[in-house]
Amino acid sequence: MRLVTATDTASPGSFVEAALEFRFGDGWHGAWRSPGDAGLAPTFDGSGSEGGVLDSIAWPAPRRLAVGDLQTFVYESGTVLPLRFARRGDGAAHLHLRLVHAVCGEVCVPYRATLDLALPAGPDRPSAEAELIDAARARIPGSPEAAGLAVVGQAREGPPDDRRLVLRVTSERRAFMAPDVFVEGPKGAVSAPPAVVLSDGGHRARLALRLPSDIADTDLRVTFVDGLRSAEFTIPPMDDIGWGAWLAILATALLGGLVLNAMPCVLPVLSLKAFALTRAAGADGRGVRAELLATAAGIVASFLAIALVLIVLKASGASIGWGIQFQAPWFLAGMALLTALLAASLFEWVTIGLPRPIAALGSLRGSGRLSEAFLTGAFATLLATPCSAPFVGSAVGFALTRGHADILLVVTTLGLGMALPFALLALKPGWTRLLPRPGRWMIRLRVGFGLLLLGTAIWLMTVFAEVAGISRAMGLAGILALLLGWLALGRRTRVPDRRRGLVTAALVLALVPVTMWPSGFGPSPVARTEGGPWRAFAPEAIPALVAEGKVVVVDVTASWCLTCRLNDVTTLDRAENRARLSAPDTVAMRADWTQADPAILAFLRRFGRFGIPLVAVYGPGLPRGEALPELLTPATMRAAIVRAERENANKITTEFSP
Repeated sequence: MRLVTATDTASPGSFVEAALEFRFGDGWHGAWRSPGDAGLAPTFDGSGSEGGVLDSIAWPAPRRLAVGDLQTFVYESGTVLPLRFARRGDGAAHLHLRLVHAVCGEVCVPYRATLDLALPAGPDRPSAEAELIDAARARIPGSPEAAGLAVVGQAREGPPDDRRLVLRVTSERRAFMAPDVFVEGPKGAVSAPPAVVLSDGGHRARLALRLPSDIADTDLRVTFVDGLRSAEFTIPPMDDIGWGAWLAILATALLGGLVLNAMPCVLPVLSLKAFALTRAAGADGRGVRAELLATAAGIVASFLAIALVLIVLKASGASIGWGIQFQAPWFLAGMALLTALLAASLFEWVTIGLPRPIAALGSLRGSGRLSEAFLTGAFATLLATPCSAPFVGSAVGFALTRGHADILLVVTTLGLGMALPFALLALKPGWTRLLPRPGRWMIRLRVGFGLLLLGTAIWLMTVFAEVAGISRAMGLAGILALLLGWLALGRRTRVPDRRRGLVTAALVLALVPVTMWPSGFGPSPVARTEGGPWRAFAPEAIPALVAEGKVVVVDVTASWCLTCRLNDVTTLDRAENRARLSAPDTVAMRADWTQADPAILAFLRRFGRFGIPLVAVYGPGLPRGEALPELLTPATMRAAIVRAERENANKITTEFSP
């Protein structure tokens, strides 16, 4: 072993960059900072140094070595540990290091060593070992983004006495080779190897390992290794919350669902809700109550479906987030189809009803109106949930980091909150009498709402174009136009029901190849990269920009997020804010989540968010970033930038972790 420095002299400054180089003979190895089941971790004592004090030790990623049932974490052949000595004074420096370690082969041999290195005072002059030290620092595990990885899931599952850590990691640039993970807690490391499952052609990895009871609910330091790539990050402990906290979460979810009724994302489906209420005004008390409850049931059923899909996706290791259904071409095409069919039903070109076995369960007359009310609630929910909202983000963020039952309970409570207005009207159906009485104007209103739904279908097709490409969107638009034309013609010319059904089914089936069309055919969808102050999303560049004293504003948006568009109009695109974002001391980044992107999802999760919009502000005063509310105001934006500009004496930029 030898102690080396990056310079041959000790110049005035903050640190002396050094390293400890080990060379082992064939068949021998040394231990990592956590040796595993056997071995001796190196210990260091630099207290005898003059003109400098040992400040930090950096550890390259280890390799797992199994000997029988023993798992050890080792360096084979040799390694270089970068060291940093903090300078004391401006004169010469004498580095003194005492070391206790072990070298192992078939047996382990303990060693003690004392190393001394004198550095005369003088200007900076690179030593012959400078490149060796630089290369060693380059091999130190950094952030997942720097290694081309995205940690899209990290959860502790199971009871405290049988807790398991489950990690989901993606690699967009190249497939995983042989991923491994080393987990350390305050009371030692987990020695057992993880169970690894690769999917998506090796670009997704799920790693699960059992946590010892003494570190099951503590801070965990995780080192992820895959070949020459490595990354390090920290997982905070999972809180075991009590009944009081659970009631607060459920109340937040209920309020979030209620607020969701007033968010801009519901604009495309306001016609569905308005028609449900105006039609209810003309029914008797029993009919009004039944229709309103059917609409509420449709809303809750849709939220249950969303919860089950999220649970299945999480169990399969896929990236999950609120509104991710709008990143799937099949979902957008299906919603465009259903919205077009609802518009056709308002034009009285087609009658939509529940399947006969389900409709037969109802004893009320007019079950067709009940089924239409149920579908109204279901479709309105699916179309109204692409965006997060106040309280929704907190509730969903909590649920998606926990178990399956928690996801089901919280998301269902969100549905109850969104259905609450209809349920309250069902309790007091007389309130609907305050609405205008039905008459001939209802026919015109019905047609007007049908036109609004056609507008919603067109909006969905524009989103489909951005997700799947122009060629596939043109195919979708053509098939929907033929379908609506056929339904209108069939109603006017009294085409037999059997023929109408066969042609309609054929047109609907024609949508399948459109949604499954190879994405490489025709122009590819392009991410939303606008001019002005915005530059491409690069989270790995944020620490360096903050260290330079710059303010960094990150806007996570998508073409299907209407709340994001509202934030653009009210705040981000206003002249004074665009001028501030264009200032030399400010960097504005825009992340487009129209299509699935694990790196963007990982960025959202740093702030406990699983949906958008998200605007985060970084700076010398906010080195770890601050997430702003879902609905922005100019005052909120200005205040966050002012906080980011102020230097915070309690935080230094070297602590920043992207």
